Amino acid sequence: MPVIVTKKAGTCTAAGCGGRIRKGEYVEYVAATGTRHLECAGAKQGQRPNLKAGTCRCGAAVAPRQGSLALKETVRRGRRRKVWLVSCLACTG
Repeated sequence: MPVIVTKKAGTCTAAGCGGRIRKGEYVEYVAATGTRHLECAGAKQGQRPNLKAGTCRCGAAVAPRQGSLALKETVRRGRRRKVWLVSCLACTG
């Protein structure tokens, strides 16, 4: 997994952590799982925070910092496409 130096603050996406990641901190980054503290690298995937308003697959409006995101990758005509799907609190479980 690639280790990067963060350019802005964020949230650790490992299950059970959810702690703040500070600007300039070394973290592990993967597009599907987001940024994680180095000590959380082997942890199970948690919920990636939703930082923008969106619409859930059930049709509910999801406010910023509520619900979660999931990465869906598809291949169409030889091209890879990544789409972030928003889930509301009811659908997340």
